[in-house]
Amino acid sequence: MATRSHTRCLILASTWLLLLLPCPPVEGLQAVPRHRFAITATTTRSIAARPARSTRTALRMSSQQQEPPQPPQPPGFDLPNPLSALAKSSPSDRSADLMVGEDAAVFDWDNERMERLGDRGWLTFFAAVGAILTAVAVLWVYPPTGYADDFQALLEDVAGGNSHVVTLLYGIIFPMVHSGLASLRPYGERIVGARAWRVVFAFPSLCLAYSWITYFIAHVHDGIQFYDISTIPWVHTVAWFVNFISFLFLYPSVFNLKEVAAVEKPQVHLWETGIIRITRHPQFVGQVLWSLAHLAMVGTSFDLLTQTLL
Repeated sequence: MATRSHTRCLILASTWLLLLLPCPPVEGLQAVPRHRFAITATTTRSIAARPARSTRTALRMSSQQQEPPQPPQPPGFDLPNPLSALAKSSPSDRSADLMVGEDAAVFDWDNERMERLGDRGWLTFFAAVGAILTAVAVLWVYPPTGYADDFQALLEDVAGGNSHVVTLLYGIIFPMVHSGLASLRPYGERIVGARAWRVVFAFPSLCLAYSWITYFIAHVHDGIQFYDISTIPWVHTVAWFVNFISFLFLYPSVFNLKEVAAVEKPQVHLWETGIIRITRHPQFVGQVLWSLAHLAMVGTSFDLLTQTLL
């Protein structure tokens, strides 16, 4: 055991001597100089400047979580949004106008506000429309409390049950009430004001319009059948399309809805642009289109008489 211990000590000592002694250069190779490793101020600063392991790990993970760069997109086309016409009207070219009238159907959604009840906003508009329609339903439409069925029974008694005579009476009474109250507008506004007179004007017109429309639907096939082309598919499509276009002429072409509901003070307007510049009377054109479309689909004497009255 002692011999083995001495042998190990000699081997370790000789190994250390070989490591400490300079190694003679070998031909074709360069001697590698020995360096003494000492901790200097520069080494201390470099160690201090090196970030901690947890920091390096967090930076590595954050760099891995970054999204890869996106490939360049091809140049697109700046196309106008077709729905923008519903939010804002396009300005009219008035370079050749006399600038006497107004620009028709001007609308900008950004200028509209709901506001509080009683102000001139859309909340008041919906409340006013709801109130007038409720009054029409209770005082005219609903049978237990309204007078629509009594008024229609009176007309049928006068006409002797003839539906053609009933629609003729409707065609006489409605324009007398509607146009008559419109002609009395300057005098009525002096008594009750412009907004109150609009309600007085609208209520009987809505009641008579409801009764005439419902009677027309119930008796449209009465009388002589001149022709029947309603079974042809393309005729039905054309009539539906013309009927849809007629409503664009009848209602949203020049009307200010807030004035219709008396939320804003009704005024007399002289429109100089828009659809009224071409048709001069868009409501008349819309009514003619509506009548032609219905007459083409039905083709009865009752329908012909009603559309002529309209």
